[in-house]
Amino acid sequence: MTSKDIYLSLTKQDEVSVKKLLTNRKLEKEYTYINDYIEIVLKHNDNDKMHNEEIVEEIVDLIIDIMENKLLRKFIIKKYTAESSEEIQKIYMCALNLFKERESFIKKSLYEKIYDYIRNEDYINIEGFVKFRMKEFNNYLNTIVDLAWEEYFIKKDQDEFINVLKYFVEIQQEKLELLRIHIKEDNLFILYDKDGNEIDSINDEEMMDMLIEENLNYEDFLMSNLLTLCPSKIEIIDSLNNNSSKEIIEIIKSIFGDKVSCIKIN
Repeated sequence: MTSKDIYLSLTKQDEVSVKKLLTNRKLEKEYTYINDYIEIVLKHNDNDKMHNEEIVEEIVDLIIDIMENKLLRKFIIKKYTAESSEEIQKIYMCALNLFKERESFIKKSLYEKIYDYIRNEDYINIEGFVKFRMKEFNNYLNTIVDLAWEEYFIKKDQDEFINVLKYFVEIQQEKLELLRIHIKEDNLFILYDKDGNEIDSINDEEMMDMLIEENLNYEDFLMSNLLTLCPSKIEIIDSLNNNSSKEIIEIIKSIFGDKVSCIKIN
């Protein structure tokens, strides 16, 4: 691919990312500060394939670091000027998690772009490269930021709603000593009291008709039952054991706290 030194130019705003690059000792590097810019030379030691791959990987890691630590935050601040600095930080953390979930895909695409570029060039102005040759990546970052904003405010609404339910539970008189919830493999729930007697309201035909009519899901109905029964303790048997059952268990725990325990069946 290349048997030449590669020259990088970055602004001082990217100094943190540059320092991370310089701590990687795989490749020999030289750097100088020129006014508001940092010039880096990735030295060519030999022309074997492994060396060339390392050059591309280091440039990719540098740009990924800039995307994570500068561009994501910059896009959020630009788009959501009305939010507080605290909310900006929380949206940024959501965006960063979403970015990291997709990082391997982004790295692969970026690797190919850098690889093709330095086949013919030995100089990269990183800011210009990101701005003009990575427009699709910038659009992708904008999409991640939008998803993060939506995810943050959905989570915020959920947390506020759960806090209201927790307060409701705290002020209610406990009506049942122990409630056992069996989450069955067919995604249905059965409720029992401490003596093993089935509490059949959840399977009541009239109630099921109401669920369909009001467009409520089965999990909503379960929560409604729990809030009505207001038990002192809740034991959960999870025979379904998938993401859906784990999610409903986490919601129950977030509302009823240490009143909840899970029973494993061997």
